[in-house]
Amino acid sequence: MSERTKLGLLWLLLLLMLGVLAFTTVSTFQAVRSFQKQNSAVKIGDVSTVHPWMTVHVISHVYHVPEDYLCSTLHIGTPSSVRHVTLYEIANRKKQPVDQVVRTIQHAILTYRKQHPTTTPHTSMKPLAPKRRRTYY
Repeated sequence: MSERTKLGLLWLLLLLMLGVLAFTTVSTFQAVRSFQKQNSAVKIGDVSTVHPWMTVHVISHVYHVPEDYLCSTLHIGTPSSVRHVTLYEIANRKKQPVDQVVRTIQHAILTYRKQHPTTTPHTSMKPLAPKRRRTYY
């Protein structure tokens, strides 16, 4: 190969690498933005962030609902017997669509919050400090 061909090939590979780098950078920023949106939704108590890959234990922890309450709502065993079982696996065991199990959990969370209003995530947060008045001289 001539020097000119080698140089052309190197430039082509460099442009290809820069393209891949730009694509992964954009993808990373989109993933971070999506994570931030979902994290904000969880903090305000939005139950639409419940996903089939979550376990009853994780849902209990994130949404501040007792595990035994969720297990009894789903009509499954004790919390210790399903601690690491995902909603997808629970749906398979019960021979139900996973969307139905997710909706049942979402409804259970909302019902629990209505029955126990002091344990909702947005009321258990610390109140913001009052703003100080600015004095101008």
